[in-house]
Amino acid sequence: MKHSSLLLHLYIIWLYYSKLLQVFSFDVNKKVLKTTCNSVFENKKNVLNASLSIFIGGIFECVESGPTGAMGAEELAFRFAVNTINRNRTLLPNTTLTYDTQKINLYDSFEASKKACDQLSLGVAAIFGPSHSSSANAVQSICNALGVPHIQTRWKHQVSDNKDSFYVSLYPDFSSLSRAILDLVQFFKWKTVTVVYDDSTGLIRLQELIKAPSRYNLRLKIRQLPSDTKDAKPLLKEMKRGKEFHVIFDCSHEMAAGILKQGLAMGMMTEYYHYIFTTLDLFALDVEPYRYSGVNMTGFRILNTENTQVVSIIEKWSMERLQAPPKPDSGLLDGFMTTNSYKGFLNQSINQSINQSMYSYIHRNCKVHVTAL
Repeated sequence: MKHSSLLLHLYIIWLYYSKLLQVFSFDVNKKVLKTTCNSVFENKKNVLNASLSIFIGGIFECVESGPTGAMGAEELAFRFAVNTINRNRTLLPNTTLTYDTQKINLYDSFEASKKACDQLSLGVAAIFGPSHSSSANAVQSICNALGVPHIQTRWKHQVSDNKDSFYVSLYPDFSSLSRAILDLVQFFKWKTVTVVYDDSTGLIRLQELIKAPSRYNLRLKIRQLPSDTKDAKPLLKEMKRGKEFHVIFDCSHEMAAGILKQGLAMGMMTEYYHYIFTTLDLFALDVEPYRYSGVNMTGFRILNTENTQVVSIIEKWSMERLQAPPKPDSGLLDGFMTTNSYKGFLNQSINQSINQSMYSYIHRNCKVHVTAL
């Protein structure tokens, strides 16, 4: 699935457990909003009375090109994480998580709204997903109107006057990532940089870097990947002709994989080139073909695979995946991040993680540098 980075569903249950009860006790005494989900506040009373059980909802897009009813990586990870939390009584003592999951078609905001209302009428304490923008915005609007937390793992630009007080995005803050990339540029002492972005949201995510020339001695060139084709060779050819050796790519890890293959064919994977990728999934790529090319690649990741708890969950998740129907696309990272991150972030925030370990690089023979956020 396209929205791989970032999938941290169940961490929010632990983080917002006490806050949820406070919000619900406050809202129960308010006048009920007249919407298609009028019954939600009555069900909140039931949530308060049954303090030993938290009922949550998940809305997931159908698996692309997969059989009808097949579970995607996100839904599988959601169920796995709930079961893991219920088995580990130290995470939510004296509390059991129950859930309802619904499937919708891709980009169907009407269906997403209907499923959200159905779950709210059942009395869910929070809703996770869906991932795609149009559907997620529809669910977010309903949850915000009714005071129900809506948890997302996709990137979203938050405006300064944002009124979505019940929306929680677990994707790293774009300004923090942008500053981290700028720090890397300064750390490497680059004087010229080319920024290559996939869509206009990339310019928002990298705005700290884009504003840098006015404050630092830095020359910046901005290019956009072709939107109607996956063929990046014409763009790469221009960059090669212009001797643009320091490049920052803002794109998905799937697109990054294609760019690297095309770059290898064009002789742009040598020791003269250094690429920074903003995707948090760089470590999921197969870098074996570039191991002895001499190219330098730098990226970030959320998961700390040297942590024993993370390793343990990876093993359990791998076993869970073996018992599930295979998905046509990889999809591994979607669930991989969902099931591992809720324990990895219990003791520190994402911003703190970026600041504390930004320069903790893992050096390998193929000169691929990945740092855990």
